[in-house]
Amino acid sequence: MKQHRRRLPLLSLALVVAACTGAADAAPRIASLVPGTATGTWTVQVTGKEARKPETLAFQVDGRPLAAEVQGAVEGDTVRLRLVDVPAGARRLTVGLRGKEDKPLAAVGFGPAASPFAGWTVYHVMVEMFADGNPGNNGEITGWKHPNYAGGDLQGLLAHAPHLQDLGVDAVWLSPIFAAKTSHGYDVLNYYRIGDAVAVPGDPQASLELFRRLVQDLHGRGIKVVLDLPLNHAGAAYDRKAGDPGGLDPRATAARQEAEKLWESWGSGYRYWDFGHAPTRRFLKDAALYWLRDEGVDGLRLDYVRGVPHDFWAELYKEVKQVRPDAWLVGEAWTDAAGEEANATDIATWFDRVDGGLQFDSLFDFPLQMTLTSVFARGNPATDLEEWLQRCEAMYGPDALPARFLDNHDMARFLSWTQETDRLVAAVGFLASLSGPAVLFYGTETGLSHGGPKAGFTDAGRIPMPWDRLDQPLLGRLREILRLRREHPALAHGGRLPLLADRETLVMAKVVKEETVLVGVNLGAAPRKVDLDLAGLLPAGAAPRSLLGEAPAVLDGGRLTWTLPPRGTWMLSFSHLPKTGERE
Repeated sequence: MKQHRRRLPLLSLALVVAACTGAADAAPRIASLVPGTATGTWTVQVTGKEARKPETLAFQVDGRPLAAEVQGAVEGDTVRLRLVDVPAGARRLTVGLRGKEDKPLAAVGFGPAASPFAGWTVYHVMVEMFADGNPGNNGEITGWKHPNYAGGDLQGLLAHAPHLQDLGVDAVWLSPIFAAKTSHGYDVLNYYRIGDAVAVPGDPQASLELFRRLVQDLHGRGIKVVLDLPLNHAGAAYDRKAGDPGGLDPRATAARQEAEKLWESWGSGYRYWDFGHAPTRRFLKDAALYWLRDEGVDGLRLDYVRGVPHDFWAELYKEVKQVRPDAWLVGEAWTDAAGEEANATDIATWFDRVDGGLQFDSLFDFPLQMTLTSVFARGNPATDLEEWLQRCEAMYGPDALPARFLDNHDMARFLSWTQETDRLVAAVGFLASLSGPAVLFYGTETGLSHGGPKAGFTDAGRIPMPWDRLDQPLLGRLREILRLRREHPALAHGGRLPLLADRETLVMAKVVKEETVLVGVNLGAAPRKVDLDLAGLLPAGAAPRSLLGEAPAVLDGGRLTWTLPPRGTWMLSFSHLPKTGERE
């Protein structure tokens, strides 16, 4: 039996959301939301073809139905309605269709679910491509022939740990470091042994000690360690290593031997584990627990979760939290042959509870990644971005914590679609303003590109870190964005309130008790002046302070005039301390 997570309370906020435009054939989208003068009364504008027949719309706040009265005539695809009895401290407004209230089509989150992982910035490393710290584990040791072979290893990562600290990341996600035949490591040969090619050849214990030094060093820098763990499948040679005295699982048990009896062929070089077999499940869960409990790893990136039953992930999640409540479990649920809608529908099932238990803390938000690329790199309308933020929030559920990213090792890098680094900086700035873990692929800070979108899911698309390009201004710009994300909790932990969206412009507010941060995106080639009514959102006397870039702003009587320079993401901060007697 599956059920959604229970919602958590949120501070009451005064909200003002100005109108934004949307495509006529799009699903309904909340275009504006304005508090009324009477307590619990709001005026909402909805845009989309369903708005032509407002009697078909169904509104809910935190799952509770709301009465809605139409105000004035429907204007094209926009309708204005009055909502009543909205409770103080509401977290989430949804709009859907009558008779289908359990499947909302759009949602505005007054605030995200509370989570220790919401503010993480995670740096994704392909270990073999990152840095070569030990030439002694190269060449003949690996037998790898692909043209981009780089010789990266744990020694190289340890040597460049200061770079990660300087960049300002909270965690580093390592591609599989286990014994494997490939450079990417997803064909694991032993879940307990670190591969010779990334550590100390022929000495499993020395390799483990090296890994422990790396974990200790990163922890000393305030950086968590996340391991990539493929449990859906393993290398075809996993059960054929008896001739190698270091190859067998050092904890060779009846469970492992029984697990290896039942698996299926899955493409060249892989085997698929049989999750209907109890010893297999126990063996794989023990491997995951070992790295978290015994070796100090702080999280697991779980590969291809769609190939594994839901109940296994729920069992693993429960056992992990019993030994490491602070561990982050993030799943990859993706089919590259499907579009945003199909991917979002599938991802939502992995955010569900199974028999009362969660499956993951986070899942990678592939639909939003597709939209970020299409809008920031390829010139699609900014309204697409607002639409998909509302759509994904509605589909994933009220307390989902998706991990947001621009690109990864299985797809084209962002700069394969555009050569304009200003667009990359704008995209990273927007990414950093969203709640949930933000993931950056290694080399993003250097403007790394593999030359074309078709190279994404190949070794040709996984290229070495260009250490000779670290003096680029781009590095400093991204470092500043990550600093703002750390220092301003509103960005990662605040409620997200849409203020305006049109073809080239998007403005939203991120709100916590102490502060409101406005995030403005201008994708056009010319400056854009926006006029926003913020009287209900900001306390009297609030003054704008630029955080990211210089974008002139004037606040007069609650109305803000903000001039957004072209091709960028900009931020304004307003102190938001409650007045005496004001609700908190």
